[in-house]
Amino acid sequence: MGKFFEALRKSESTLRQAGLPPPAGQQADKVMDIQPKAIDALRLDTQPVRPLQGEAASSPDLNLDPRFQLFIEPRSVAGECFRMLRAKILAKKTGPLPRSIMVTSPQPMDGKTTVAANLAASIARGINEHVLLVDCDLRRPAMATMFGINADQGIREYLEHGDTIEPYLMKTPIPKLTLLPSGKPPVNPSELLSSDKMKTLVRELKMRYEDRFVVFDATPAQFGAETTFLASMVDAVLLVVRYGKTPRDLIAEAIENIGPEKILGIVFNATQRPPKGYQYYYRYYRKQPD
Repeated sequence: MGKFFEALRKSESTLRQAGLPPPAGQQADKVMDIQPKAIDALRLDTQPVRPLQGEAASSPDLNLDPRFQLFIEPRSVAGECFRMLRAKILAKKTGPLPRSIMVTSPQPMDGKTTVAANLAASIARGINEHVLLVDCDLRRPAMATMFGINADQGIREYLEHGDTIEPYLMKTPIPKLTLLPSGKPPVNPSELLSSDKMKTLVRELKMRYEDRFVVFDATPAQFGAETTFLASMVDAVLLVVRYGKTPRDLIAEAIENIGPEKILGIVFNATQRPPKGYQYYYRYYRKQPD
């Protein structure tokens, strides 16, 4: 865990170069060097949507959440940062490519749902990548609202009585991006998400299509049990930290509960507004090599 906080402690000079002060009590050392050629190699898809074989789809309203629209604006700073985040994941040089990624945060209101939605959309815009976005925050689901979708059923109903996952999958306004909503909030989220049926589902979603990435929006790690269980099922975890707000002890606790070996990187969310009037700015910090 020390390598994460060594990075956090030494970031002051990097943030100063960007015209931003360091977050309170959180300083870090190294922003991953993302070369332009790495991003250019991941061309954006301009082709019509290609339905996923064997999966049902419904037509959603085009009523995207404003936070989501901001980030898919190609000329925004935030949009560029999500392309960088996508490039770092898809251009991973060591080890297998993480096909299943859980996005969580140490506490509520850190911005994990916004990051998960926009990361999924960014990956889906690649030429060959398809994405399934799964709303696993059964305590406070928000993903269907982000996409302007009216979803009464989802993963909760499948885990309780569903025979097949297809009826619960929904098409989004983003080409090649499918949503599995959370459904109605249950009284036993930890039990559902740690069940054998959930483990089987995660394996199936990961294995069904070779060109698919699965992004899970999980409950904040502060709530513990279900997030820890889900982290054990996926390939990697992105931890979202709110700039200047997330206490370091909660970050440490989240890393300990999830397991440092699972952490793909840390995303700093909602840094102070940079020059030119942009409201959000993201920086992606990845763990240092051993």
